[in-house]
Amino acid sequence: MVFFTNVEGRMVYSNPYNPIAINEKTYTDRDYFQHIIEYQEPYISQLYVSRVLGRPHFVVAAPVFHDGELYGLMAGGIPLKSVKDVVLSSDVKFNGGIWVVDSNGSLIVNPYEDLDDLEISVFENNPVEMDGESTDIYSVISNNTRVNITMERDNEIYYLAVNGVEGSSMTVIVEQEETVLLNEAYKILNDLKYISFIIVALGIIIGFIISLGVTRPIEKLVSMVRDWSAGDNKFGDLSIIREDEIGELANTFRDMTVSLDIKVEELKKSIERENRIQQYLNNILMSVGSGIVVIDSKENIVIFNKAAENITGYASNSMIGSRFTFLSDSIHFDLAKLVSELQQMDNDILEKEGLIFKKEKRNIPCRILCTKVKNSSDEEIGYVFLFINLEVFKKMEEELKREDRLSIVGEFSSSIIHDIGNPLAGLSNLLELYKSNATTDEEKSEILVLIEDEINELNQIVLEFLNFTKSEDHVDINVDVCQIVVEAVNILRAEMINRDVKIHTSFERNVMYASVDRRNFKQAIINIIKNSVQAINDNGHIFIDIKETNEKIHIVIKDTGIGIKDDELKNIFEPFYTTKKDGTGLGLSTAYKTIRDNDGRLEVSSKYKEGTEFIITIPNRRLKR
Repeated sequence: MVFFTNVEGRMVYSNPYNPIAINEKTYTDRDYFQHIIEYQEPYISQLYVSRVLGRPHFVVAAPVFHDGELYGLMAGGIPLKSVKDVVLSSDVKFNGGIWVVDSNGSLIVNPYEDLDDLEISVFENNPVEMDGESTDIYSVISNNTRVNITMERDNEIYYLAVNGVEGSSMTVIVEQEETVLLNEAYKILNDLKYISFIIVALGIIIGFIISLGVTRPIEKLVSMVRDWSAGDNKFGDLSIIREDEIGELANTFRDMTVSLDIKVEELKKSIERENRIQQYLNNILMSVGSGIVVIDSKENIVIFNKAAENITGYASNSMIGSRFTFLSDSIHFDLAKLVSELQQMDNDILEKEGLIFKKEKRNIPCRILCTKVKNSSDEEIGYVFLFINLEVFKKMEEELKREDRLSIVGEFSSSIIHDIGNPLAGLSNLLELYKSNATTDEEKSEILVLIEDEINELNQIVLEFLNFTKSEDHVDINVDVCQIVVEAVNILRAEMINRDVKIHTSFERNVMYASVDRRNFKQAIINIIKNSVQAINDNGHIFIDIKETNEKIHIVIKDTGIGIKDDELKNIFEPFYTTKKDGTGLGLSTAYKTIRDNDGRLEVSSKYKEGTEFIITIPNRRLKR
């Protein structure tokens, strides 16, 4: 039997095919497996009973390497009968005994009788004499060397040639009785006692020759297996011409090495192909314009591409391998919260917009997408963060807004001239009356009051126009939205009292923060509430509710005024559009622009003669200091 075992001790190939050995057995306890794992060199095992066949046999094994690493071992099991047949085929005209044992004294070949096919027999541990010193046969065997010894058994003296097989635990013992040697010597020269020593030497030499005839084919096969495991396949030149188990073992080893060489070459090509694909994917990731950050199941960063470096200002080598919370703290953006929200959703993707703090100490507007990474079993094994730099888009948006303002300014010119022209004409007439000699002092005082009113009206028109058309450069600070609403109500308190308007406020919390331009945002709230106050003739109500949901603050201002007609509702945010006799048409348009500039949204709904509702929605983000 020839088989291949991996480094976990499991048989993955056998010839002939043995499903029991492959599917049910492990071989980590075998001496040949332990020897090869530790020393990574060929080895012939001790004798043991096969777990599959239930019969004694030994194993010839050699390590198999791939790219310098131990890949497994290739081995062949040889039954006892096969070894004895080989020994007997080498036993030519020799009437002594040839034993083969392992280092434990287990019998592999017994020259005098057939061994039990179901259990292991042992060599008798007789005392022996070696180099004039007494010892026992097991001590000699355990040294795995070549020595000559004498042994007494059944009152007979035996001369033994002990020959250890290199690279294995096997020993070949050739023995001959002293009487046989002496009889042979006496036949030649009965009176010369020293002939006995010549015969002993001759017997020892013959024993060595016979033992070499058994061990050399095995040693040659072991040597070639060692060379093959080092990458030098010489099995094509193997010339062991035998028809016994050793010959079959050599042929099987040759076929197996050819098959394994083909498989190894295919494996190399597959690895090269996978490496090329991996490199191609890495090149794509590094070339993508958006920042890509990938974390594994242990929340460690495993991919940090070039665009992510440019957006955050941090090098990939300082991020890869670290916890993703380190990146979150560095850019002042809570990525863990993003992951937590995604885990609670049925979708596999979540999108957020916000500011990230770049290493160069400036904020970058980004759109951040978080997606789940799943394996073939639909198990979550990580997350991908996609950072899209909105800095250029925001600048383009600002440019478009500036162009819109210039276009609107041109369109407003005629309206401005008309709105300013009426007060100027009135002022001119009043001045003419003031200069008239027919005008009394009391009338002149009244004229001055009227002139002051007209000048204030002109000033209001100019201020509102400048406020609408001014640059959007503003300073955002963390402000309490609830406090701003309270201040706006207090400013309009006198006008509400005069019109008998009652105000009702309801705040979900006493304090709700947002990052806005405080002055402009407060003025926008004043304009909206003032519009509601002016829409109520007498004895009306205004309801103001503030709530916080999904990272947004919602301010709802609802009145019980006259309401707005459907054909007028679509124009109320247009500059200079007004339904009031003394209105400028810039209050709501300025409020709309201010809220939009603070990344908010202003919506309106109304029913004529029932009332109007304004809904302001702004992000509840706070600046990090």
